Amino acid sequence: MRNNSLAMLGTIAAIGILAWWIGFFDPTTCTPDVQVDGWTSCEQIAAERNIALGVLIAIVITALVVTLLRYLRNRRG
Repeated sequence: MRNNSLAMLGTIAAIGILAWWIGFFDPTTCTPDVQVDGWTSCEQIAAERNIALGVLIAIVITALVVTLLRYLRNRRG
């Protein structure tokens, strides 16, 4: 068995997506009365979480594509 760091990174990112989904943050349920000036708003938190989800998805797709291309290249040669 070979060490495939990219596949491990993709797996960890996939677990991160699962964690993101389990800990879903809905800004509509956030109470504005509790908001304190100078702290991050609920909308900003939701936007940052969506950016993080996009990055995790990109990592998983990149790892999957590169791993498959390596596998197909090694299988031919």
